[in-house]
Amino acid sequence: MKDSDRIFSEKNSLQELLGVAIKSEVEAAEIYRKLSNRDLPEGTKEKVETLVEQEERHEETFWSIIDDFFPDEEVSIPDQSGISNPVELKDDITLDELFEIAMASERESESFYKELKERFEDPAVCRMLGFLAASEREHYEILKQERQEID
Repeated sequence: MKDSDRIFSEKNSLQELLGVAIKSEVEAAEIYRKLSNRDLPEGTKEKVETLVEQEERHEETFWSIIDDFFPDEEVSIPDQSGISNPVELKDDITLDELFEIAMASERESESFYKELKERFEDPAVCRMLGFLAASEREHYEILKQERQEID
């Protein structure tokens, strides 16, 4: 069972699922911060720093969706998203392990956002979730290419 399948079976409301999405973006940005602190080629470091910024914008997008659809409701953010992100990244984690974690996270996020899109009827939100899923795919491809160039 994929992480996203498990999340959809455990979470019932859109608010809960949006909370998971926000936490996932926060976790992904943290993975990229950890990656950018490594000894990387300058071009790779710049791409990873751009990924941090993009994940932060994705988080803002989800908060905007919450504000639009659930303006008077409290949305709780889980302690962990459950989307292929470890609860804590060890200090001694290898560069290869960081890339593996980041790539798995992007693939799982893409799948999660595609499934989340099916829960919304609003065409604008569906387009946004489709865009975010495509962004996660693009992030995966960037990571894959950078990892190959480093190896």
